Amino acid sequence: MKPLVGLFAVVCLLASASSFANKLYRFTVDGRVVVKDYIPAEYSHLGYEILNSNGMTVKTVAPAPTAEELAQRRAEEAAKKARQDAIAAQRKLDLDLLRLYAKPSDVERARQRKADEIDSYIQLQRRRIVDLEQKLEKSQAQAANIERRGQEVPADMRLEIVQLQNGVRDSEGNIKARQQEMKDSTRDFAEQYERVRILQVYPAGTLDADVDLDKVDRELEGKKD
Repeated sequence: MKPLVGLFAVVCLLASASSFANKLYRFTVDGRVVVKDYIPAEYSHLGYEILNSNGMTVKTVAPAPTAEELAQRRAEEAAKKARQDAIAAQRKLDLDLLRLYAKPSDVERARQRKADEIDSYIQLQRRRIVDLEQKLEKSQAQAANIERRGQEVPADMRLEIVQLQNGVRDSEGNIKARQQEMKDSTRDFAEQYERVRILQVYPAGTLDADVDLDKVDRELEGKKD
């Protein structure tokens, strides 16, 4: 039995060697088709076909990419990676947002609470300004009477006037700061509201460029029915 196994192995080896020896390479150089039993190194980048002893193509090797093709491939890969990174970053933001607000109405309630808080603070500062201005007007009138009598205004009265003036300026500054905060938070809540609307229809991580807002409107309108 062993001699037969050895003979089979020799036959296979010879057949393989014969097949290898009979391989031909077909390639094109300057528009001319060339067939050889080897592929010259200087032409291998052009691409070629491997033929068997019957002249049938058994393998095709594509030409090496050009510099322009390599540059385009790198650009496409970079764009693909950038998109994947953008999706991952957007998904994280979306999941964080959904932990805060499950529905658009949740965002609206949060916006209203923030607006009420800021408005209450502004009203408090305005009442403080009225109170400070009344005290300031009274102190300034007293100081003016003292000066008309030819007397020097006491240092503590001058200090009180300065402190009242500073208090008014501080409250006015606080009001402006909170008014700006109101504008910023209104914009932020509007963006969050719209994103939560989108996330009722699209999965987390969907980029803005891939969102059909008309579809969002239609589907959310349908959910109301």
